[in-house]
Amino acid sequence: MYSPDNNILVYALEMNDSTGQKLFNQGIRLALALSMTCLMAEKSMANQFSSQKFANKESTIESIHDAFKERKIDCEQLIQSYLHRIKKYNFSLERGAPLNAFVALNPNAVRQAKALDRHFKQSNKLIGPLHCIPIAVKDNIDTVDTPSTSGTLALLGSQPVSNAFLVNQLRAAGGIIIGKAAMDELASGGEGISGRSGRIGNAYDPNQNSGGSSGGSAVAVSANFAVLGIGTDNSGSVRVPAVFNGVYAIRPSTGLISHSGILPRGNLDGVAGVMARSIPDLALGLAAIANTSDPEDHLTKQVPRTDSYANNLKNASLDGRRIGVIRSVAGNDVFDATDKSSMTIFNQVKARLESKGASLVEINLPLFDTNRDNNMAGEAEDINQYLGSFASTRRNLQDICLSGRTRLGEKACLGYMESIAPKYSDQYNSALQTFQKNKNYLEGVMREDGIDALLMPLSSWQPPSYYDDMYRTATTESPVASNSGLPAIALIAGWTSATPAMPIGFELIGFQYGEGDLIGLAQAYSSGLPDRPLPELKVGNNDFPFEDICVQGINYFITQAGWHSYKQFLKDAHGQSIEPAAYQRFFEQQTQKFAQANQQSVQACE
Repeated sequence: MYSPDNNILVYALEMNDSTGQKLFNQGIRLALALSMTCLMAEKSMANQFSSQKFANKESTIESIHDAFKERKIDCEQLIQSYLHRIKKYNFSLERGAPLNAFVALNPNAVRQAKALDRHFKQSNKLIGPLHCIPIAVKDNIDTVDTPSTSGTLALLGSQPVSNAFLVNQLRAAGGIIIGKAAMDELASGGEGISGRSGRIGNAYDPNQNSGGSSGGSAVAVSANFAVLGIGTDNSGSVRVPAVFNGVYAIRPSTGLISHSGILPRGNLDGVAGVMARSIPDLALGLAAIANTSDPEDHLTKQVPRTDSYANNLKNASLDGRRIGVIRSVAGNDVFDATDKSSMTIFNQVKARLESKGASLVEINLPLFDTNRDNNMAGEAEDINQYLGSFASTRRNLQDICLSGRTRLGEKACLGYMESIAPKYSDQYNSALQTFQKNKNYLEGVMREDGIDALLMPLSSWQPPSYYDDMYRTATTESPVASNSGLPAIALIAGWTSATPAMPIGFELIGFQYGEGDLIGLAQAYSSGLPDRPLPELKVGNNDFPFEDICVQGINYFITQAGWHSYKQFLKDAHGQSIEPAAYQRFFEQQTQKFAQANQQSVQACE
């Protein structure tokens, strides 16, 4: 659970820089000293990995469960292997800037793994469909094992007293939260930058854009730090980072997934979504969090439920299916910004769909309303209610803005707060009416033309450069799923000719609560595709041996690096980007300081 040692850290960050830094270092050293037993145990377990007959790279839920049944590995060994991999590669500077996919690792993950091992030994049965599956959960989703900071230093130390509803569902299915994934601050942005943890790097090229705001979850899945990733999606915040990092994702219908225990940025148009490296894993992850209504979230009531998408996978076929290729939305050509090479890739997608029996028809949506000005209405009240539900370090949104610890800066933050219309205002009701109107319009067009799903690009250029404007993506310029509440599944269209090869993505949009059908279409499309190129993770001679540091020490380092990143890059930048090369140099300096301050502890683990 959350350690009292963390109080030193929180207190330090509220002090002046010199006093705070002194206390901060004391907190780190105390945490490492108290964790020496943990360090030695983790080191001992890590030495066993090379002799195991099971590799965690590209592992699926099925392959992991088969390995358990065949006694090739147990849950504790599996979770230790994932933690070891994260420590080894997450902070490496061998390819440039670090991946930096997490704000915190779960200090209770190994203990939870041991409990699952006891259950399996006694019953010879898996506890559920996600038994011992490591999951990266976005930092705006509450977990009792770690603080929930939504990517901002202003909420450092905010400790929920209960899990988000979807986290309880994941754990009931046997899943283990391996860590809290890094994100754009307060889920606002698409570049993977926050004061809480710094900058997130793309899994294929850490100097490129990870996508956002759920960048950490996508990177964790792509880099094989986790099997499943959970994020939240308003304007593409699950779908875009997924395809930028070469994995699949699904944004469910609004109302399918509970909002309880999630920072309510986007309660009107947002929803939690799932990322995975395979469609069957995506289906299992979605089923786990979509099988039950939440009595505390009225939007989830009277929604059709399923506890399995197995039939959609088993009967997957594109034969006779009709796909509408969206050419324009409200007069905006969705392929207008697509470069020639990417257009070639999208044409290959269309050819593949047709080769598998689908028929394609071009669709224009002139009457679709893309206005998102009212979509934040009611957000301030919801955020204030959320912050008051547990021992948060800030009482309300205004406290966050006035904390002096937001990437946005006080003026911009207060301006954002004041721009939000009240709940149940005309603007609030207007947004709800827009969603319903758009949903009815899209489903009407689809039914009239006999269309099973709509197709549109998710990324429009190659590679996704760190400095390219995220809002050039089709899904943000033409927010079809976001402004209708309809489900969308993100798929990989192909790979660029760049070095390293970078993924290009597209999405299929379906009928309300038609997630199962989308999963079937995605399985039929992806079946027979070659394996994805693996991100090339490297460790250099100058990389610090983070694998020798326990989870608590890793968490303190992440926070320390994030705090200094905020002071150096973000405090007076008013939300500007961090240049990757500069961040690489900065991160190397922070690593050296950490090594010098904790050399004795590190040596004791060797």
